[in-house]
Amino acid sequence: MDDSEDEPLFDPRITSYNWLAGVLGGVWTFIVGYLVMSVVALLPDGPSEGADPGTVLSELGRIFYAAHNVALEVRTIKDDVTFIDSGLTIDSSQIRPTETVIVDVGSTQPLTILGDNADQVVPLNLGRFREPLQYAQDKPELLYYLVPIVVLVVAGAVLASLTLDDTASIHEAVLPAIGLSVGYTGVAILGTFFAGLELVDGAILIAPSLGQTVVFALAYSLLCGLVGSYLIGLWRDRDVQIGALLDR
Repeated sequence: MDDSEDEPLFDPRITSYNWLAGVLGGVWTFIVGYLVMSVVALLPDGPSEGADPGTVLSELGRIFYAAHNVALEVRTIKDDVTFIDSGLTIDSSQIRPTETVIVDVGSTQPLTILGDNADQVVPLNLGRFREPLQYAQDKPELLYYLVPIVVLVVAGAVLASLTLDDTASIHEAVLPAIGLSVGYTGVAILGTFFAGLELVDGAILIAPSLGQTVVFALAYSLLCGLVGSYLIGLWRDRDVQIGALLDR
């Protein structure tokens, strides 16, 4: 009889790992990362006076997603919305009665609006909303990009130290990183529905790209979590080797 039929389908180290703790660790890591980003973005002046709390929270969310290199997309909510990248002079008499024209005024050149339908032309600096890190307070842009990396590396190390035995192989360090990435990416996907910003009376929505959120949240959490988890594994392996040398 072939004994291979009695072998388990998966490695016991995989099936015995506490996956619930790993996934929940990823959920908490995203929340902690968002809070750390909030502190970094708001200090030292805090939110502007009279700012709506919901608006501030969603703006901090967009900053957090941008720090993961996730693009902020402009989506149209209402029908008959037209975008113009640039233009020094616009004849509003050619605009349809139900049409809203949004002009991206990223440059400092003046915009002239002619005609009787000038109220249907909305000058808007879309870059300010799509690239929030470039318009953040007087802090190095690199600081914002470092927040999710540092938080995830620390989370990977903490999760590995809590969920892996001291005798675990260093190769098992990938298990906490996988659990972390599942929870982190799941919350990141959910968060895209709360980090949007409606502009021009609800005509457009600026929100994180869902596709890029999946890719970058998964990549960041898996790679950074793996680094932190491996560091714990290397540290424990170092202690074992030192102990073995002392016992000789």
